[in-house]
Amino acid sequence: MKISFIKVVFAVFVIQLLASCNSTKKEAKVQQKNNTSEAPASRWQDALVSGNGEMGIMVHGNPQDEKIIFNHEFLYEYIGTESVKPPDIGDIMSKAKQLIKAEKYAEAKSDILTHAKTRGYQDILWTDPYHPACVLNLNQKFQGEVSNYERSLNYENGEIMIRWNAGDSQYRRTSFVSRSDNVIATQIISNKEKNVTVSFALAHQFDENQSKADKESGIEKNIKMLFPDRWKQLNTPLIEDPESKITSNWLSFRSKYQLIDRGYEVLVYIKNKGGVLTTKGDEIIIEDADEVEVLAKVMPVEPYSKSVIADARKTIESMPPYNILLKKHAEVHGEMFNRVTLNLDKTGFSDGSNEALITGQKQQDVINTYLLEKVFNMGIYGLISSSGKNPPNLMGIWNGSWRPRWSGDFTLDANVNLQISAANLANQKEAIDSYMTLLERIAPDWEVNAKNLFGCRGYVSGTRTSGRHNFHTHFGNWPGNYWTAGAEWLLLPCFEYYQCTGDKAFLLNRLYPMMKKTALFYEDFLDMYDENDKYLIGPSYSPENNAVLPNGERMGAVANATMDIAVIRELLTNLITINNELNLKEEKVTLWKDMLQKLPPYLINDDGALKEWAHPNLGEYYNHRHISHLYPVWPGLEISPEKETLFKAANVAIEKRGRGNGSAHGLAHTALIATRLKKADLVYGNLLFLMKNDYLYNSLVTSHNPGVIYNTDALHSIPSVIMEMLVFSKPGVIEFLPALSEKLSKGSISGVLCRTQAKVENLEWDMDGKTMTAKVSSGKQQSITFQLRKTIISAKVNGKVISPNGDTFPVDFEAGETKTIELTW
Repeated sequence: MKISFIKVVFAVFVIQLLASCNSTKKEAKVQQKNNTSEAPASRWQDALVSGNGEMGIMVHGNPQDEKIIFNHEFLYEYIGTESVKPPDIGDIMSKAKQLIKAEKYAEAKSDILTHAKTRGYQDILWTDPYHPACVLNLNQKFQGEVSNYERSLNYENGEIMIRWNAGDSQYRRTSFVSRSDNVIATQIISNKEKNVTVSFALAHQFDENQSKADKESGIEKNIKMLFPDRWKQLNTPLIEDPESKITSNWLSFRSKYQLIDRGYEVLVYIKNKGGVLTTKGDEIIIEDADEVEVLAKVMPVEPYSKSVIADARKTIESMPPYNILLKKHAEVHGEMFNRVTLNLDKTGFSDGSNEALITGQKQQDVINTYLLEKVFNMGIYGLISSSGKNPPNLMGIWNGSWRPRWSGDFTLDANVNLQISAANLANQKEAIDSYMTLLERIAPDWEVNAKNLFGCRGYVSGTRTSGRHNFHTHFGNWPGNYWTAGAEWLLLPCFEYYQCTGDKAFLLNRLYPMMKKTALFYEDFLDMYDENDKYLIGPSYSPENNAVLPNGERMGAVANATMDIAVIRELLTNLITINNELNLKEEKVTLWKDMLQKLPPYLINDDGALKEWAHPNLGEYYNHRHISHLYPVWPGLEISPEKETLFKAANVAIEKRGRGNGSAHGLAHTALIATRLKKADLVYGNLLFLMKNDYLYNSLVTSHNPGVIYNTDALHSIPSVIMEMLVFSKPGVIEFLPALSEKLSKGSISGVLCRTQAKVENLEWDMDGKTMTAKVSSGKQQSITFQLRKTIISAKVNGKVISPNGDTFPVDFEAGETKTIELTW
């Protein structure tokens, strides 16, 4: 008897699945390379996600009435604000500085804002909001009740699988977004021939459950401000119906923005093996097929009249079948994902679906390592999947609502910095390239910001961007225009990339010129001094907090934010280091050294805490989600245990810091700082808090606050927290287990890059047995000082016993050499 192709495919699928399940049962330490859900998503936030950096999908997983939301990294609704330049008020900055020096902060702020409004600036402007492209609605018909349902996400190939039984039939629907062929692909099969009946239609994706606060999010005010005669029409996104068309087995969808000759197109190709294809209204219907494949693309177009659908059709028609597309994609995506691996001991814990793990964690006061490992992997997976020509925005690349909170944009005073924090350590050079590409795209606007707002040359970043422009216009009573530290914070991950890889071409051709322009701003801006002949930095702002004035009032626009001091010191120090290492003979090195000497010192308050403002008359507001004044601890490398006084003061500062409004990014940021301060209990406590307090959707994507606002900044920074608690590095130094809790007693991690052109190929620890083994490779000839802040009883390098100097010991490497280090304590 001839066996049908579809039966063979399904049989192989079942055999592989059973083998995978048996393997999981036999080996408790196996890495969690997938997550599973026991029910379809009832809201888009719980949908499973896939992406290739450019396009993303969100799959609900309903067997009958399925929704697959399409996203694209460049789909931002134009609302008329992106090209508005900051007001030209640089000429009044000298007066404002004198008011700040006289501690007349409110007067300085009012004066700047008044002049801005007399020169055309109206009020705070929001970025263009990120939005979904559309939703592909699938209606699949079958006989019988649904049983044995499961939906899952495979981290290694990005494939989302929905499977279920109905009657005596088995069904499977899978989807992924190809990195190699840049297409969204879906396959629908059954274990029986002529058993797939399904219809397809495209429609705008709107979130019926979106709150009024989410919909407005400041945008309504901007539209009223900029278009007073048209605001009611413009306040409804995409008021006109899309241009939809069905041609044979093609669905097309075109949508135009209201205020600009820009829009986007979606093209869907339906391929059926066997069965009959018909059309009815806006649907394509497939009946009694053996198998159905769907290929789709989302394409921004500008101008809107120049459609790209014809070219896209040719590209899609020439593509190979689903299984070949998946294999090609899996080779690329899987290699990226497996560059770093985490294995935690799971003894005493139970695995399960996402829902079961999340629910169970709420009842536990210790972290379920199954869940933590899956979230770590989800963070790496999400970073890869949402890094294209842009890095992840607030939502990664996934969104199911129009006009989301904070526009779903790139928020540059903490959030995007956290989104990208794991990229270097996890060896995701593609993510760093996407991040750098964004910065290069928006950097010309930084020069406009510096000139218009401060009358200076060089770079000043804005606080928010949709990725096209970054004019500094997000201020009003909220004094974001006082923040000058952004450019260096944004550039630091790119310098860190050089520290990890030694990529001189990247440094000299892309990064170094931007660093010099950032320093150029400070060469002009720093012209005010205190009574000790040190710079008095003003205007100065510590995102997004307010200092306490002597009269008890709180004010954000003040002087000497500790963050400002830290980023200036870091920037100038790194520029000097580059010149020393590469012998560039930059004539400004002498100037930069002189500027370093003029920076004011950090201050410590009466509580013993590092002050957020290095000014004697400015007090602390501790209960806040941002921790900008601890920048020299993380992401900076300035404050370490060797600087005992500052290190102790930083510890007091983080201990006194409250959670503010409980934002997830604040919890992750605090945990990252705690890794550098060697506070294992705080690191573990914040991870536990995130795991058990409704910050995880059933998709394992994180929320901004418990159960609300879909944001991936915490998700993408959890891997960096875990890597930093296991391996700390700086040029010439690698420290093992700096902030590892005893509660995570055993495990291993591999593939962590270090900021000294070295890689921890593998690190295995046993806190109960007080042993660890590491294999470390070096990309250059160097001596690395290794450290374990414990009393080392024995140490071996490549099997040879060595004698540590206290808790440190040097090891010499040749370029490309790998050595094994064994320690007991």
